[in-house]
Amino acid sequence: MRRVNKTWLLAALVLAGCAHDPMAKPKAPATPPAFSQAGVVADAQWAEAFGDPALLELIAQARRNSPDLVIARARQREAVALLIAANAGDQPALSVGAGLESSRISLETGRIPLNAGIPRHTDVGAVGVKASWELDVWGREAAKTKAADADARAAKFTAEQADLALSAEVARGWFAVRGAREQLAFLGIEFAARYREMEIVEQTVVAGLLDSDPLSSARLAAAQAKVDEGLGRRRLAAAENALRALIGAAPGDKLPEAKGAAAMPAFGAGVPSELLLRRPDLAAAAAHLDAAVSREGAAIADFYPSVTLNGQAGWQADPTSRVGRGSASFWSLTPSVDLPLFDAGRREANLEVARARIDGSAGEWTKAVLGAFREVEDALADLRELASQEELTGRVLAAVRVRLANAEARRQAGLAHENEVIVARRDEALAARTLSLVVWERRQVAVRLAAATGGGWSAK
Repeated sequence: MRRVNKTWLLAALVLAGCAHDPMAKPKAPATPPAFSQAGVVADAQWAEAFGDPALLELIAQARRNSPDLVIARARQREAVALLIAANAGDQPALSVGAGLESSRISLETGRIPLNAGIPRHTDVGAVGVKASWELDVWGREAAKTKAADADARAAKFTAEQADLALSAEVARGWFAVRGAREQLAFLGIEFAARYREMEIVEQTVVAGLLDSDPLSSARLAAAQAKVDEGLGRRRLAAAENALRALIGAAPGDKLPEAKGAAAMPAFGAGVPSELLLRRPDLAAAAAHLDAAVSREGAAIADFYPSVTLNGQAGWQADPTSRVGRGSASFWSLTPSVDLPLFDAGRREANLEVARARIDGSAGEWTKAVLGAFREVEDALADLRELASQEELTGRVLAAVRVRLANAEARRQAGLAHENEVIVARRDEALAARTLSLVVWERRQVAVRLAAATGGGWSAK
């Protein structure tokens, strides 16, 4: 029979591993040449730009109490611990051990001749060290460490994204509360005006100056105003409860009172290509892709032979009191090579899993990038429209207030009826409520834009 050359066999096994080339790393998604509106992006002090001290207090409280941040930070600690464990994968393992083996030989088996001089009872004591080191010849452990490092970076970025998202949600929730409070006050004024209109109509009907048809319409309008006021209370309660949940407050806890108007910062979108470097969620998606690519390298390295060095040294003696003597010392060194031949397709399946995760991570990264561009453009479009609406509703409110002032002057001069003043006051409340809706929605969108452009975050 022809003898197999061991060198050629080893070379064939190594070449079998080389047959699995790594995938090409997916490219970054194409970025648009420019946003519809550039401008200077929000920095890390974006919340202070609104000039609302209560907002800063609420964000600080949310950061202390939010369970979402607790979860994100715990996962970051877990990822760091896994990285430390992965770093130990290509290091030697060393252990110290001691033992005592006590045995007694049977004389009735016929295996030990009588008077052979072999002791029947022995107590062998041993003390020594054992070492094992799998050499990372093909870079499998290095690839695992690189993947764990990318996971740790992704966890860090995810925790920072959770902090940014929480701050933005608190800001939007607070502005929703402030808007709901204002709108409820205006709804109360509208109801009071409608109710007074109804009383005036009732008096004229009772005096016989009008028939009953206008009275039913006035009562319906007053009832509808009361329903609207109730809806306003419900909206305010829902907004306050949502904010309490964000900041970790108990139901019914008093929220701060607003002091003064909130400024309207002129946040911009910047350059699209820089958006990839300004958002922690995009950095986390890119890190997840890096981890998937590194795990493919580890899966490919599994096709190559593994080389391990095993050794031990110490003392063995009977009786154990002789442990430590030079004559009781021993040592051994056992290098070994494990050549993978057949595993029913396990390594091929693991490699396919790694490659599927690369494709999945690349898809998640692309989805996150495209979603980020859309969020920025949506916020810019909303801000442009809301700025126009705020200007228009502001002019309407100013005109209505002029009409109210004229009606009050005419009433004092005896040239106008009370009903003219009431109608003007009701219209003023309606115009003010409409303006309030636009004002606070615009500030919420400004928060959205600040978060969509990264909120001043940087990976450095």
